[in-house]
Amino acid sequence: MTNMYTPLHHITLPDTVADAGIVMREDKLRGHLNLRGNPEDQAFTETVAKVLGVALPLQPNSSAEIGSTCIYWLAPNEWLLLVAAGTQDQVEADLRSALMGQHFAITDISSGQTLVNLAGAKLDELMMKSTVYDCHSSHFPVGKVVQTTFAKTGATIYKCTDGSFDLVIRRSFADYFFLWLKDASEDYGLAVI
Repeated sequence: MTNMYTPLHHITLPDTVADAGIVMREDKLRGHLNLRGNPEDQAFTETVAKVLGVALPLQPNSSAEIGSTCIYWLAPNEWLLLVAAGTQDQVEADLRSALMGQHFAITDISSGQTLVNLAGAKLDELMMKSTVYDCHSSHFPVGKVVQTTFAKTGATIYKCTDGSFDLVIRRSFADYFFLWLKDASEDYGLAVI
């Protein structure tokens, strides 16, 4: 059996501060599937909704979720499906089977990226110095998704119901992301859980 490692599996902070202003948690080994299809094709959207149990978000920068499945709108005909760790093969197979004969594409991109959650009392300050996108709650409501830069690397940012942010980052930038985050949160303290 193959050993699975997350992009940040080696990260440790021996001097983690108990009252850290920033808390980082990697959502380990979550499944990432890229889905493409025609949102105007009712058969496509209804079939996907039936398989996933939730309708595709069709508005720009929106999302939908049910249980451990979260869907991010990426483009007019593209979505990122985040599913529970280890379920991506079955979800992909179910979608392929249900959509057979229709025009669509689905790709497992789990090994190429990871999902990191950022939270904490100093999160607003960190976001202001990390991205040019306005992440203030008046402009970035719960459930909104944007693709932008974070610490000079590409990221998909999602606002969670608890006010924290989920960031999807490429595996190849994970070390850089963490080192940048560690430096940027030096004034606040950083806890990795």
